[in-house]
Amino acid sequence: MAGKISKTLIVLLIIAGLMAVLFTSFLFGYNYVRSQDADYRRMSEEAEANDGNLVTEDTPGAIPIFIPRSSDIDDITRILQEAGFVSNPLIFKVMSKFNGYNGNYQAGTHYLLADMSYDAIMFALTRQPKPLKITFVEGETYLEMRKKMVESGLNIDVQRMDSLVRNPNEFLDYDFVRKLSASSTREWILQGYLWPDTYWFDPNLDEVSILRLFLDNTEQKLQAGKYEEKAASMGMTLDEVMNLASIVQKEGNIEEMSKIGKVFLNRYAQDMPMESCATINYLRGEEGLDPIPWALNSDLVKYRTNPYNTYSFAGLPPGPINNPGTLAIEGVLWPANNDSWPGADSYLYFCATGEGDNVFATSLQEHEANIAHYSAQWYAEEGKEVPDFADGDQPDDQS
Repeated sequence: MAGKISKTLIVLLIIAGLMAVLFTSFLFGYNYVRSQDADYRRMSEEAEANDGNLVTEDTPGAIPIFIPRSSDIDDITRILQEAGFVSNPLIFKVMSKFNGYNGNYQAGTHYLLADMSYDAIMFALTRQPKPLKITFVEGETYLEMRKKMVESGLNIDVQRMDSLVRNPNEFLDYDFVRKLSASSTREWILQGYLWPDTYWFDPNLDEVSILRLFLDNTEQKLQAGKYEEKAASMGMTLDEVMNLASIVQKEGNIEEMSKIGKVFLNRYAQDMPMESCATINYLRGEEGLDPIPWALNSDLVKYRTNPYNTYSFAGLPPGPINNPGTLAIEGVLWPANNDSWPGADSYLYFCATGEGDNVFATSLQEHEANIAHYSAQWYAEEGKEVPDFADGDQPDDQS
């Protein structure tokens, strides 16, 4: 009888002990969850007061951590361990799963502090990194775009970027890149296809990913406009259209794009040289020189052996001289016609007025008279002596 009572007591004690453990575990879990909720609310409030993040690049002691796209918890834990933020990978992974953070981590550059808890690190990595917003305008060259990226804070390897733009073998999955006309004289193969627009970049995005942002946008715009199909109907390749559009982009204002495109196409059809001062200014820009309103003979002589000089070389330059926008491209594909511009088929010349627009002419005699008038007027307004344009050394903007 005594033995049965002892066994009963032992069982009761065991049950009581288990219940105590369960109750203690429940209290611990309950308090932990309440603590987590309180911490989460606190961190959320701190983040909202700090531009959406617990730590930013301006926070004293901030350490940048870059999380690549498609990183899973193993990748993220390894990155944090190598950076000294995680000493026990297993605990970090278990806590990450328990707290429901797995699958919510954001790719990009985050900023952490050396003494942050695992909970704070996890929370910080779920916040959307603040991207760099950069706007590229129509007609910018690759070098101008590259300079803007560097000055805006993108952490790029300039030599690597240059190499990719010169030799875009990494991007042959884009149909329009595979069809680009490459030659030894075409320095920046992707120039013309880095679509001007506003982009948001992670500061530490690699060079391939940066260029893919441009090319993805270009692909979408080319397909939406059906530009390649339209070019083919005109007997031109898309690359020829983009090349000519880059010249149109620099030669006129918004209202004149279709007229200038028509003039170039008229000259192109008659096998006349393009003779565009935009190509001369492109060569000047590649050397860091300022553009000029009219190309002088000194420039023509200086660049006489450069195939981008459309005065010395017939046809189009080896490649686009900048990255044109929609209006310039459509100015080539849908140029002015006789209905919208009476006599459109007859115009072969245009001359800059010095005021941001152009006057058009059907004959060389009329064109030369326009040059003499507007160049003299421009130099007089600038308070400068008119250069001696005799013996062919005259400013020309006839395209």
